[in-house]
Amino acid sequence: MNSHRYPMKALAADYMRSAFGVLLPAALMLFTNLIPVVFYSMGALILLFAGYGLRTAWRHGTVLTVDGNGVRQEGLVGGFLDREIGWAEMRDFRLRYYSTQRDRTGGWMQLILRGGENRGVIRMDSHLPGFDDIVRQAHAATQNNGLALDPTTAANLSSLGLTSADPGLASTQEKSPS
Repeated sequence: MNSHRYPMKALAADYMRSAFGVLLPAALMLFTNLIPVVFYSMGALILLFAGYGLRTAWRHGTVLTVDGNGVRQEGLVGGFLDREIGWAEMRDFRLRYYSTQRDRTGGWMQLILRGGENRGVIRMDSHLPGFDDIVRQAHAATQNNGLALDPTTAANLSSLGLTSADPGLASTQEKSPS
């Protein structure tokens, strides 16, 4: 059984963006005389970035546990947002790549797992230590369950060195994702 948490290093920039997005509009609202439309727009920005900060805090407190039986997500709120998906009951596996540059040299991957009825969805991104191992285990479960892969997921698995016939995993630094 392996437990994984998002490290502070991966979330620090998100915390800073959230704080900046809350504090700058709040300062403008407090220290300037804004027309009502701009004032309410600044209030909306505060709410938006506060939500982003709460989402970041939720990710920071999330623990993902992976073993031979499946994956479990436990968060700060307790049982309310906890999810568990057994490998045998997995019904959907998607691997997405989000590029931050036109030449596709920067970016991150997101793994989306869905279980059977009312089991929920577990999402994780490549900033999570051990992400490649989790993808490898989920991919093996996909093959065991006979699930079809969409073309985007297949291309992204290929960029990680995984194919539908080969459950081995190559280094993600050597190949660029699709």
